[in-house]
Amino acid sequence: MLQKLPIAGKITLSGAFSCQGDQKSNMKANKLLQSVRTAGNLALVLALASSALTARANVFASNIKLNGNLRSISSGQGSIVNISYILNEPATAGVTINILSGTNVVDTIQIASPNVGTVRGANSVPWGGTNSSGEAVGLGVYSVSIIASAVGNPIWTQTSLDSTNNVAVDAQGIAVDNNSNSPYYGRVMLGCASAGGSAHGVTQNCGIYKMNADGSPADEGSFGYGGYATNDAGGSATGAMSSDSGLIPYRLRIGEDDRLYMLDYTSLGAVIAFDMQVTTNQIVIDEGSGGTLGGPNNYSGNPDYGDLVYGINNFDVTSTTTANAAIWLCDIDSPNNWGVWVYHLKNGASDPADTKGTQAVSANDSSDLSQNSGGGCMVDTNLDIFISQNVYYNSAFFRTMEYTNWELGVLPPEGGGSKYAYGTATNQVLWGVGTSDATFEGVQDTVLNNRQHPTLVALPTVGGGDVYPGIRVLNAGDGSVVTVMNGGTNQTLTNLDYPNQYTCAAWDNVGNLYGASSSLNLWRVWSPPGSNQAATLAVATIQVLPPAPAITSIVLNGTNVTINFTGGASEAASAFTLISSSTVNPPGSYVPVTTATITQLSAGIFQASTAVNGSTRFYRLER
Repeated sequence: MLQKLPIAGKITLSGAFSCQGDQKSNMKANKLLQSVRTAGNLALVLALASSALTARANVFASNIKLNGNLRSISSGQGSIVNISYILNEPATAGVTINILSGTNVVDTIQIASPNVGTVRGANSVPWGGTNSSGEAVGLGVYSVSIIASAVGNPIWTQTSLDSTNNVAVDAQGIAVDNNSNSPYYGRVMLGCASAGGSAHGVTQNCGIYKMNADGSPADEGSFGYGGYATNDAGGSATGAMSSDSGLIPYRLRIGEDDRLYMLDYTSLGAVIAFDMQVTTNQIVIDEGSGGTLGGPNNYSGNPDYGDLVYGINNFDVTSTTTANAAIWLCDIDSPNNWGVWVYHLKNGASDPADTKGTQAVSANDSSDLSQNSGGGCMVDTNLDIFISQNVYYNSAFFRTMEYTNWELGVLPPEGGGSKYAYGTATNQVLWGVGTSDATFEGVQDTVLNNRQHPTLVALPTVGGGDVYPGIRVLNAGDGSVVTVMNGGTNQTLTNLDYPNQYTCAAWDNVGNLYGASSSLNLWRVWSPPGSNQAATLAVATIQVLPPAPAITSIVLNGTNVTINFTGGASEAASAFTLISSSTVNPPGSYVPVTTATITQLSAGIFQASTAVNGSTRFYRLER
């Protein structure tokens, strides 16, 4: 690895010779109804990281940087490395920072609450490049794990702050990056369909808002639209997305490929993908006609295409890093709902050859899914399909249900049509709930707390005819309402945060529930009860190099210059090159001194010498 090394200071000899070094280095109709209702109302470390996926935890570290970098860095042996991170809430039981070589912990920094390092938001802790005995660690690559702990709360408790950072004007989608191998792990993505609307003194545009886990804006800025200025209905804007009746962005998901997926509901429904900084966009799938996108990745050949009147108002995306990558499309229309159709993804979009798709669940009068799939769906890795119906009357057979182990957990081939569909009759679900239950009216989406081993299902709700808004939380195993009994305190999550209305929800990797409220114009976070702990392994690593050489003396003797410097005790003289230039800058002007000789005087002690070439020369050492 190339490392530019400084010569300390500058000397001028006889006014002619200098040596210097420096560092080189509707639902359309439903949407209108919703608006009216709103107005009216590593060994141990690796084990900990793994267990955090299903643990009921709340505090965690994210946005871990090394010397201000989200990417890997190099550091001289024994040099100080600044470790910074963000806590989504105070670590009331302290923070432990482990430095690892492979899976072995070589050094540990313990921080007790409420000291610096355990507070909500940005924290920074120096590591001196030493092991637990205070000795400089050896050369090699080291990783950083941050374990945050909290005393917790007796019941589900709001942990976010209702501040200007949490404003959500007409939010229709929210998602959290749960990819632990991503530098954006823990990032909150909010889709706002507002065209310059204001709330709580904050004005928001139509597009994606990006926040850290504590609500602070993303480093590159909070707002992005990915260049997606013309929507599927033909509306356009400058410097933002174009919101037609508040239908874009409409529902969000983040795939394992670390991309953000967004539903554009301005026409019959299109899904667009963005990078996590929302700088570029890609059309994943669209209706193929009737809209303005008209790309080759469409569902125009779907047998139930004619059933789409209002269109696709919900979706899911799964297994985006595998050959079984798929996009799932849910329909709000009722009757004549097409249920849930799935399309294989290829090169980040649906396969252009597959305009037919494969039906996963059928919706009809004789099905458990008797009305529509407009309440959203989410699919786990076993192809268990969790679906809700969005209906404002009590005729639905079930309001929320689970079809388990579709096709034995193996995605069928492309273009399968309806021959693989569940839902051709009643009683095909593992469980179904909500029949004639008005508290299930107006469910907007269905989200799981974990795709590998789901235990909880959240249903954001805007309220129906009897107005039961909030977020309902169910047990994924049987659909029962979650009830907490902790220390004599009882809490039933029939509609969390009632009577506020919620259009969308999401879970983070450690069990916190996020929701965006259309009545509050805020996004909030709740933590499950109990003491908790979560480990985050930084994506960036530290490559420890020999210590940076230090110039100890520069001597001019006639027409020769001798430079004495120190280096690593185990380094050879051949590790260094003397370079020079007639000017200090630019750095690219320095070239190797071919006449120079570098010798090792003793362990870590070196000497470079060369004949003077030119009236004024500036020298650097290059490793």
